[in-house]
Amino acid sequence: MGACCSQPSEKYEVPTSSQKSTSKPTQPAKQPAKPPVPDFGLATTHEVIKLLGRGGEGETWLCRDKEADAEVAIKLIKRPIPKPAIQVIKREIKIQADLGQGHLNIVSADEVILTKSYLGLIMEYVPGGNMVGYVTKRRETKHERGGLCLDEDEARYYFRQLVSAVEYCHKNNVAHRDLKLDNTLLDNHDPAWLKLCDFGFAKHWQANSNMDTMRIGTPEYMGPELISSRTGYDGKKVDVWAAGVLLYVMLVGMFPFETQDDNFNNTAGLYDIWLQQIKTSWREAPNNSSAASRLTPELKDLLDRMFDVKQESRASIETIKAHPWFNRPLPPRYEEALEELQKEQREIDEQVSKGAFQSAERDKALEALLDRAVTPPLPTDEPVTRLNLAKIKRAYSILKKGGGMAAVAEED
Repeated sequence: MGACCSQPSEKYEVPTSSQKSTSKPTQPAKQPAKPPVPDFGLATTHEVIKLLGRGGEGETWLCRDKEADAEVAIKLIKRPIPKPAIQVIKREIKIQADLGQGHLNIVSADEVILTKSYLGLIMEYVPGGNMVGYVTKRRETKHERGGLCLDEDEARYYFRQLVSAVEYCHKNNVAHRDLKLDNTLLDNHDPAWLKLCDFGFAKHWQANSNMDTMRIGTPEYMGPELISSRTGYDGKKVDVWAAGVLLYVMLVGMFPFETQDDNFNNTAGLYDIWLQQIKTSWREAPNNSSAASRLTPELKDLLDRMFDVKQESRASIETIKAHPWFNRPLPPRYEEALEELQKEQREIDEQVSKGAFQSAERDKALEALLDRAVTPPLPTDEPVTRLNLAKIKRAYSILKKGGGMAAVAEED
C-alpha cells in the first residue's frame, strides 16, 4: 500500500521558559479547511460526495445522480486514456455490463459517462461496505463463536451467494481472476446480500482453452498454477481456489497460505506462498496451527477439494454445489433471505430469456465513446455524454412496481 498519512506542514517545538513567561495566551490554531471535492466535469449531472477507493486505473467516488436522486458509485479515469489501457477498460465495462445486468449477486454497471476531462463507469452503489470490514469487525468477538469470525452457517449463507455469482460468470465463459474479500460487497438487506465487484482482471475464454501465463490477481488468493504460470491455466479452477481462500478467511480471519514478504515485485513472496501450497496441506500450514480443529469435518473435506494443487482434480463449481457442507440446512433467517433473493433472480432470468437486453447496438455506441476518451480534452466546452448500459434490472424494477412493459418502453 502507498502512503496514507499526510505530513504536518510545520514542526511543533516546545517553548523555552522565557517564551512561556512572556507569551500571551493564544487561541487554538484553526484547522486548515478541507480541500473542495472535485466535480470531474460532472456538475450538471451528479453531485460528488466522497471518495470510496483508489485502484490502478482510477478512483471510485460516491455520487448522487441529480435527475434520479439516487446514490451511485462512479469509477473515474482521467483523459486522455492510453490506447493499450482502453482495450482493458473496454473489456471490463462490457463484461460487468453483461454479467451485472443478469445476476443480483454481481454489481451492475449502469452507464458510461464522458466529461471534458474524465471517463466514468457508473455502477450500482452497495452501501454496506466490503467483506473485509465485516470480517474484521466480527474478528473482535470471535471468542463468542468458538474462535471463528463468522460461524459456519453465516459463512455458508454468503458462500452460496458467491458460488452463484461465480457460476454465472463461468456459464458466460468469464473467469473473474480476482476473487477476494475486498471485491465482495454487502448491501442493506438484513441479512445482507453479497455482491461481487471489480472485473478489472476478468477475461473471456474460448472453449477448451487455457488462460495465458500472465500472473493476475492478489498473491494470497492465487492458486499454485497461477503463481508458477508456465503453461497457462484453467480460469475456472483459479476462481475455485480463490473462492476457497475467501471462505477460509471469512471463517478464520487469516489466509491459509501467506508470507511475511509484502514485496511481490521480486517474486520472493510469491515463491514462498507457492512452496507452502505444493509442500504443505492447508491444515498444516504454519499460520493455521489450530484453525482446522475449529471446523467441522464436512467443511474440512470441502476445503481439501478446493485446495487441490492439481487443477485437473480440483473441485469444480458443480462439485462444490453438490457437496454435503454446501447443502446443509441454514437457520430460517438465512433460508428466508436466500429464498427472496432466488425469487427475484428467477424474475430477472425470465427477462433475460425474453431478450430484454440486446447488446449489439450498445457495444457499437460504447466503442465510439471510448474512442473519444483516448483523445485529449478539447480546449472548448465539451458536452457531457451518457450511455445507458442497464436495461434488464431497470426493466425488472419497473415491473416490480407494477409499471408493465409499456412503462419500460417509455423509459427508453
